[in-house]
Amino acid sequence: MPSRRRVRTKFSRLKYRNILCLIAGAIAFFWVVTIPFRIRRAPEPPVILPQQAVSPQETLSPPTIEPSENLADRQSEPTFSYNIKTPPNPVYSQELQGIVDEAVKIATSKGLPAERLSISLFDVSNSQSHTFAGYQNQTLRFPASVAKLFWMAAFYAAIEKGIITQRESAFKNDLEQMMRVSNNDAASRLLDKITDTKSGGRLAGEELQTWLKKRTQINTFFQSAGYNDLRISTKNYPIYYLRQEGPIGRDLQLRGDASVPIRNQVTTDQAARLIYEIYTRQAVSSVASRKMAYLLTRDLDPKAWKNDPLNSIQGFLGESLPPNIYFGSKVGYTSKSRSEAAFVRTLDDRAIYILVVFADDPAYSKDETAFPAISRYVFDRLNARGPSNLQ
Repeated sequence: MPSRRRVRTKFSRLKYRNILCLIAGAIAFFWVVTIPFRIRRAPEPPVILPQQAVSPQETLSPPTIEPSENLADRQSEPTFSYNIKTPPNPVYSQELQGIVDEAVKIATSKGLPAERLSISLFDVSNSQSHTFAGYQNQTLRFPASVAKLFWMAAFYAAIEKGIITQRESAFKNDLEQMMRVSNNDAASRLLDKITDTKSGGRLAGEELQTWLKKRTQINTFFQSAGYNDLRISTKNYPIYYLRQEGPIGRDLQLRGDASVPIRNQVTTDQAARLIYEIYTRQAVSSVASRKMAYLLTRDLDPKAWKNDPLNSIQGFLGESLPPNIYFGSKVGYTSKSRSEAAFVRTLDDRAIYILVVFADDPAYSKDETAFPAISRYVFDRLNARGPSNLQ
């Protein structure tokens, strides 16, 4: 009996050990199989619902986005051009105009100059009627790095049209750097690739004219689609790989008369239009628009940006907004200007809007409170109202 008891004990221990091994193996297998489901993915950028048609009697011609002259009517269609030829046609809203007017007062109450400020506000929370209002929203202003928003769209068009023959993946890092941290070196390389140009020494004669024509095709790319008088052919500086603190050589020749240099010029309506076309999945293509929306997506959780010296939240439109919303944005900043184009959407869809603010004055560059204050005011007004009380 004692020996039989010992054999049974050894067998029991062996059996239980095997069972435990099987359980551990099953747990490990389950852990490996479920890894793809547990990895956190970036949320899908939202889509603006297309505006439904309204009868002609209900349509108001928007006085501030009607182009004074369509460039496409007076020049042949370029082979490299933006795909959306007709600007969006939202309905002008007195209610939104009141919100914009109060936003301007927020800036002036801080002692900031209203004459150097432009604002566009598009409310797209109701697919029955997209509405808009603005302040000096057709005034051309220096956009700083908001120009990179336009370069991004032109890049995807050049890829899809075969003008850029390399694989898109070859430019992944530069796209990320240009759009997420506004890296000027990356932007310089991409602009060169889009326009088939390079920075360098001064040129003359036909060689200069050929270079200028190539570089300025980035302007006609959008101008031929109704982005009238837009100019985005000048690089942002400093560019470290070129060792340039400012434009030199042919880039300086591009700027023309030194006393009145040609700078990049964009209206807030034009920036709002491009944001609108990206989030309605129209810009270049549905696939390209989706990629662009991902590059614009920003995390408003302070843990994500507070300790990042290159963050694009502090002092801008996103700083004052709640973190549990969707926020897509491109900022621009220099010692003499502050600008931003943003798309905002609450999770319950009460507020879905585009807000673009350009301030081309050193006072706005130094002030880090005006943009967040304007942004929070607009958010609170539209979120409190919701999409159902449109006027």
